[in-house]
Amino acid sequence: MLTKCCFCIGLRAATLILATLGAVSYMTNAYHFSLLAGQFGFFYSALSTYYIGATFACIAGIIGVIKNKINYVKIYSIFYWWQLLLGFTLSIVFSIVAFYFDKDICEKLIEQPDVDMDMDTCMDWYIKTASTMVVCLGISCLIDLHFCMAVWAYYQRLKVEQQYDTLSDPGYVIYYTSVPAYASSQPPAYESVPQVDSKGVSTNSNVQNNVKQ
Repeated sequence: MLTKCCFCIGLRAATLILATLGAVSYMTNAYHFSLLAGQFGFFYSALSTYYIGATFACIAGIIGVIKNKINYVKIYSIFYWWQLLLGFTLSIVFSIVAFYFDKDICEKLIEQPDVDMDMDTCMDWYIKTASTMVVCLGISCLIDLHFCMAVWAYYQRLKVEQQYDTLSDPGYVIYYTSVPAYASSQPPAYESVPQVDSKGVSTNSNVQNNVKQ
């Protein structure tokens, strides 16, 4: 798991910076698309609504980082994963579509009176441009993946810290159940075996010898 976002920036500071920049960016996009929604219809209205929701997710991340609210940080981290998945999907779709309609786009460009370009030159230029854009999208997705992992790592660390604080809370009382004492019975004492006197043994043996004689 990551311990630093990049260089010497910690996970908490990086999450706060990403959430703040995201809130400003999404709020700006929501405002611009809301202005275009009145002229161009439902599509821009849907984009404006999406960016408004993204703004609230980033604001939740800011509040969660400042006040150590794990639920707010979780909302922002899940949104970041969703944003990353959406970015990867759109990048893959663009990479496929861009090279699929290359001839059609070049034909449209050549038909323009202001464009002085033949088909081979247009195809070469288009392939280079599309390849550069695909590479830039790939690098952008990798950077977003790194930032997403940093946000998720901060969420996991905050979760562990709060669980540890809950366990170490002085109000947390541990009750011990007393174990009943069982009386152990002593084994029965062995009766002492009478010892035979050595003198008595010798006396009896003498008497038996006299009787035999």
